[in-house]
Amino acid sequence: MLRTRSRPASARAPGSSRPVGAASRAAVLTMLLASAAAAQDGYEQRVDVALDEVLPEALITSGQHRVTGVRREPGPRLLFTIESEVAGVQDVASIPLALTRIQEAQVLAQAVSQFRSDVRRKADEDRGQLRVEGDSIGDIVTSPLTTGSEVVGQFGRNVGQTFQEFGQFPGPQDDGRIEGGGPVADPIFESRRRSVASQLGLDVYSSNPSVQRLLDAVARARAGGQPRAGITTVSLTRPPEVTVGGGAVQERIRSDVLNQERGALFERNAERLQASGISTELTRRLLEHPVLSPTHKAAITEYVAFMDGVRNRDALVAAALDAGDEVQALGQVQIARMFAWFHESVGPLREFIDAGHLPLAVSDGGGLVMALPFDVLEWSAESDRVFSALADFADRKNARSRTVVLTGVVTERALSELAQRAFNVRQRFLFRL
Repeated sequence: MLRTRSRPASARAPGSSRPVGAASRAAVLTMLLASAAAAQDGYEQRVDVALDEVLPEALITSGQHRVTGVRREPGPRLLFTIESEVAGVQDVASIPLALTRIQEAQVLAQAVSQFRSDVRRKADEDRGQLRVEGDSIGDIVTSPLTTGSEVVGQFGRNVGQTFQEFGQFPGPQDDGRIEGGGPVADPIFESRRRSVASQLGLDVYSSNPSVQRLLDAVARARAGGQPRAGITTVSLTRPPEVTVGGGAVQERIRSDVLNQERGALFERNAERLQASGISTELTRRLLEHPVLSPTHKAAITEYVAFMDGVRNRDALVAAALDAGDEVQALGQVQIARMFAWFHESVGPLREFIDAGHLPLAVSDGGGLVMALPFDVLEWSAESDRVFSALADFADRKNARSRTVVLTGVVTERALSELAQRAFNVRQRFLFRL
């Protein structure tokens, strides 16, 4: 249970000790009045959380990274500060994205170390050193995200140069990759990148620039005559989350993403979705969604397919179309995964309900199930409105039970209020207990 540490409603606004104009005083007064009104209504004011309440201890620090802090974002999100040798200091929003960046930091630290050793050995053999306008390839790969943009830009401007260690780099060209299955600019090079990602356990479509720099550098090294470049044994902590279908679903996602070109992956996902009863129009809209990456789409597809026999899975796919950024995209994947895990481990689901932006399901036993990709659920005017409406809906439908599952944690106050409305809450639902 989350240890509640609400900020007092009477706390002084930032900067209020300095002289302010009339407009600023009015804004501060409005904020304080709103906070006081909310406090009178019994709502919580931006509850802070401790790091060990939301992440397992093994993920907070390792030989390759440290999570040095966590703070609240607006809404139900947390912002994690992660330090690592490869990526520097990163502020990462949401639990699922933090898990991704931690895993990447652990892999990159080991892979980059081996790759740099390979580069040095090859340079010694050839009495040369691969450099890009004075910066070594190892420095480019390992540049922290906060300081590495300049050398990355140099790398991009000079990809047409010939280097002694790696041979001829491909020249600049259009990407040419189309979600609907169009050709890639260099399918052989893309295949090499997927092979490197597969061997290292990385997402080839990761938004992490450090991951993409490493995949590019190792793939180019292999293209330049070093077939074993980047090959290393990566040691990781045990995955913190449960695996659906005994791990078979995650393995199928990984295999499809890493072994198939985008066009083939698009067709594969389309076939799986339509075999699951998803309409042609919804299938097209999901697979052409500009924010969801090919990995996100493959994951949603496989979790939907896993729930074979559950009616109206269109409602779950339609809700995923709301993703407007990477955090929301990961949230939609988590929603699909939570429903799949509930279907497997708690009780079979019968059908999904069309509820707009709020995915709902009905279990075989007649219970109402909601999955929320929240880092923190606190008791606010919004949560009061939503859950009161859901309680009324459950009453009208004669639901035999009502369950909320979520990726993160719930405050004591929210837990009490939900219990009063007969909701059973399962926190940190996808973490191994």
